[in-house]
Amino acid sequence: MADTPDGSSSESLVDIQAMLRLAGIEPTGADLASLGRIFPGVRRKVDRMYEIDTGDEVTASVFRAEPDS
Repeated sequence: MADTPDGSSSESLVDIQAMLRLAGIEPTGADLASLGRIFPGVRRKVDRMYEIDTGDEVTASVFRAEPDS
């Protein structure tokens, strides 16, 4: 699935600028344009992860360091 920009690119730029400003980051015009292109796709992917119903349980990644037998 290709991430294509939708009609809310100016809204995305405003969101990106607000998030970066909170972190004290001042991106260049080229960086901001690049982030504006990829942000909608990343946002959709993150939103899909939050749509998964995990119940009341806390989810966590688990790394088991035992060798496979």
